[in-house]
Amino acid sequence: MLAKAVATEAGANFINISMSSISSKWSGEGEKCIKAVFSLASKIAPSIIFVDEVDSMLGRRENPEEHLAMRKLKNEFMLNWDGLHTKDTERVLVLAATNRPFDLYEAVIRRLPRWLMVNLPDAPNRAKILKVILAKEDLAQDVDLEPVASMTDGYSGSD
Repeated sequence: MLAKAVATEAGANFINISMSSISSKWSGEGEKCIKAVFSLASKIAPSIIFVDEVDSMLGRRENPEEHLAMRKLKNEFMLNWDGLHTKDTERVLVLAATNRPFDLYEAVIRRLPRWLMVNLPDAPNRAKILKVILAKEDLAQDVDLEPVASMTDGYSGSD
């Protein structure tokens, strides 16, 4: 939600990618998908490429069990990401989200100049989240979301 809000406020096109949307069982297809994403982002600039759970795609390289295909995906992503810095006329931003920031590959950390820590919401904000999530649901008139919000301490919007 935060990434979509940033794109909306910036007036940028929003491209959401995940590991499942770019990986393929066919050798080389994942790399083609990554190249296509960056090419599309450049053509429709200004745009934001958002990678949710970025640690699943761009995690540390020390894992000996990591498959060669995964290394190739990482390399292709990093190569295309670097290419963004050479084109001054194209405005493409890469945003990423993770619950495990310290599992990221060091080269990714260097390329992300800003880090925002989003804490879990407090009770009033959980009540607002519940209202948004349940806006289209048919609730009884006497349903009060404030007590529900107070019982969900430690929960996020996705929870």
